[in-house]
Amino acid sequence: MIRTPFVRTGIPGGSSPLFRPAIYLLLTLAFYAALSAADRIWEIPHPHLFVIRLRRFTDAMLLALPVWFLHKKRWVLLWIALADLYLLSNVWYYRNYGNVMPLPSYLMVRNLDGLGPSIRSSIRLRDLWIVLPSVCFAVCYPFLSRYDSKGGGKRFRIVWCAGCLLFIAAVVALPYRHDRNSFSHPWPCFRNELMVGYREFGLINYWIYEIGCLQGCSDEEKQYAAQFVEASERRAFRDPLTPEHRKNLIVVLMESLSSWPIGLTVEGTEVTPFLDSLARDTSVICFPHVLPQVKDGRSSDAQLLLNTGLLPIETGAAASLYGSTNTYPSLPKALARKGYASASFICDSRSYWNQEATTKSYGFGALHEKLGEGGPSVRADENLYRRTLPILRELPQPFYAQLVTMSGHDAVKSELESPLNEACITDEQAKYYLVVTQYADRCLAGFIDSLKRCGLYERSIVVITGDHDSITRNRYEGRERCELSDRFVPLFILNAPLKAVGTDAAIAQCDIYPSLLDMMNAGDYIFHGLGESVFRRRIDCASDHSSGWVGDNTDDSVRQYRKALWRVSDILIRSDYFKSRTDD
Repeated sequence: MIRTPFVRTGIPGGSSPLFRPAIYLLLTLAFYAALSAADRIWEIPHPHLFVIRLRRFTDAMLLALPVWFLHKKRWVLLWIALADLYLLSNVWYYRNYGNVMPLPSYLMVRNLDGLGPSIRSSIRLRDLWIVLPSVCFAVCYPFLSRYDSKGGGKRFRIVWCAGCLLFIAAVVALPYRHDRNSFSHPWPCFRNELMVGYREFGLINYWIYEIGCLQGCSDEEKQYAAQFVEASERRAFRDPLTPEHRKNLIVVLMESLSSWPIGLTVEGTEVTPFLDSLARDTSVICFPHVLPQVKDGRSSDAQLLLNTGLLPIETGAAASLYGSTNTYPSLPKALARKGYASASFICDSRSYWNQEATTKSYGFGALHEKLGEGGPSVRADENLYRRTLPILRELPQPFYAQLVTMSGHDAVKSELESPLNEACITDEQAKYYLVVTQYADRCLAGFIDSLKRCGLYERSIVVITGDHDSITRNRYEGRERCELSDRFVPLFILNAPLKAVGTDAAIAQCDIYPSLLDMMNAGDYIFHGLGESVFRRRIDCASDHSSGWVGDNTDDSVRQYRKALWRVSDILIRSDYFKSRTDD
């Protein structure tokens, strides 16, 4: 009797070569549901729902890919558990830092020590919606696996997997056809608002951004930077220049405030009457020639420079790439050692420039967000000042308060009333910039006046500076070429406990941090920044990231030192140099 071989038919008791594609589709749908549940937690609306859903589906397809080659149930279930844990860790991290967990953080296992309470406080019942789809799949999988076969063999699976990868690659590649400086390209969006970019462009594009921007440091680089900092700290002045005081520190970081409109009169109208009065006041320290040193991080780089004394990284924004992973020495931490409270006040959302994460990394005690809302964005400054004042009055003194304005962000035609609207200025954007600068000046005057009325002004040192240039002086003057001197931002210090000489000299933005340490009698702090205090040395030399120079000091050793600061700072940030060297 000849026995015929048993043939699997794809019905119960048999098996089908389409089992694995079906399982892949089911797991993709499970991960898609999990990603959708996580996406609702970010609470970041976006109108392009179809595009978001398509990219989310390709993320789910990528997460499900290993199921093509994992045959044993325990390996499939282990992979599902790891994927769910990754999604949950991002959600819990978001609730603490306002962004998703950077990839390098998963290698920092030692950082988990002592984080148990923080993780437990981040867990919510609604997080079950993230794991529920995978749990349902995991429960059903053992029953479905009886229909598995090696139908089609390894080549069959490779072909299917390759087809899925091609589809994923096609969807992922679409936004990269745009100009790299455009917000239609993923990287600028991730750089400015990481969470908005994460929701719009998805998980895969975020990984590409991080891998593309994050760079390791060689041992030689780390040694070079360490020796540079150690030598710099040895030559740093630690003797106090001012008697111990308990004055508050209020820093107003004004959006796109340049120096050139200060003192400018257009057809009989002063552009910045309040700042003009400060520039004439002999009791006010005024440095009009501060070279902005921001780079890809723009406003966030200005906060990095001001609060840590470090320069921006070579590629990308430190705020988005290293905002939550790094340990920074900082002005808030230096002042905390002296009993100061600290708070940051911003017009926009905590997600913009990853400010929730950086606020914590820089050591601020509190972050007050969305203070500029309630009207057109051009009027954000008046809302910021009005809402900040009551909070300042309630802060325990002494305190350090950082106010980041917004009105000067866009040089566009607005509903602001000003005689400058009718002025004969060739460059329209330059005209609109002057109009909004005049408005920002008026709002600032009102804020300083309100500080005086409530009694805070006399008990505070007030610092006013611009974060970076916007419309440069050459635009107003009709010159095509932009010189570094056209980009200067100002630095005003009111109620300063020190005197400064040579205020007409060119200084660098990184010089502000050590100068503030001197004013606040915090020269004994562990890190004095990479710049020079304006109360210690008259450098008269500043360099931007392209090695352009301003200032009368042509000493080659000074210039080479200033140029080296950019490389040193890049290494310090990328290697998280200060992680084991801070005492906070």
